[in-house]
Amino acid sequence: MVAGVFRGFNTSLDMLLGAAVVLLPSVWVATSLTSGRSVISPIWLGLARYSLAAAGFAVLFVLRPDSEPLSVLAGSALALVLPPAVVVWHQRRHNTMHPQ
Repeated sequence: MVAGVFRGFNTSLDMLLGAAVVLLPSVWVATSLTSGRSVISPIWLGLARYSLAAAGFAVLFVLRPDSEPLSVLAGSALALVLPPAVVVWHQRRHNTMHPQ
């Protein structure tokens, strides 16, 4: 959303949609794997995740042909990098506050 301040609403929307294209299949796979009812092999779920993301990018660029590919890519990259970075930051913060 910070990009919207500097580059405009469309850039911010492109970044948000790029993040959604990556995160929605990832959330579906995580939910399927942790539900305990999954009958699909984790390998097939991983393949489905990447296939759904590829289809999501195709649909995004068909529905919004004026989207900036760099903004979409930046949003998807941030969606992949930020969650693990926040977890690592939280664990380090927690461990320094409560040393064992």
